[in-house]
Amino acid sequence: MAMSTLRSERHCPLSVKSGDAHVPYRCYRSGMSVLMPAPRRRGEVLRDAVFSAALEELAENGLRGASMDRIARRAGTGKSALYRRWPNARALALDVFISTMEENLPTPETSTGSLRDDLLNSMTTLSKELEGSLGIVLRELISEGAHDPSLVEEFQVRFGLPKQAELVTLLQLAMARGEIPPQPIDPYVLQIPASMVMHSMVMTGACPSADEVGHIIDAIVLPLLKQPRKPPAA
Repeated sequence: MAMSTLRSERHCPLSVKSGDAHVPYRCYRSGMSVLMPAPRRRGEVLRDAVFSAALEELAENGLRGASMDRIARRAGTGKSALYRRWPNARALALDVFISTMEENLPTPETSTGSLRDDLLNSMTTLSKELEGSLGIVLRELISEGAHDPSLVEEFQVRFGLPKQAELVTLLQLAMARGEIPPQPIDPYVLQIPASMVMHSMVMTGACPSADEVGHIIDAIVLPLLKQPRKPPAA
């Protein structure tokens, strides 16, 4: 060990000999440069750093080529911090997508009081999110899901079905306001808004524009919701 390091350790009570990560620190007593442990990040701060690192890694190497080691290095944390929460890159990618969408997409609690505006807000926000790094994550998850049915099921349980349930709530509110007829909701109609945005993203690499979203709502979704459903044949 260098003499300067020994001297700084002897005269500076804040110096350290080891640690997972270090940052330079100049001892106020000895004036010697020493290494201090980097502040430990926890909770949302660490999660956000890991999510950002995962998005970069997935954009560069795809889901199958993603490395938890590289994600940890990009995030400036240890591998153990990742593996305590995510067993592999697939689980992390799924969590990145779902958690980010849950935080940013509108919910029934933020309803505007207009079904058209609620649908417009939801589809526009989804389009904007998928235009960025999350669009890459979605394509990777869909590709992986073709070989892993359990991934498709988990995606549906954690994201698809809850979002459809929120849409049902919005439609029920619209029925109460008299915007659409009070009738059973066709489950296929529920899939149209998000499916059209995601289909465009996956097939063309671009989400619908604001004008296209408005057209989808006005020409397809609302007419289907306002049209009285025929009773089932006897």
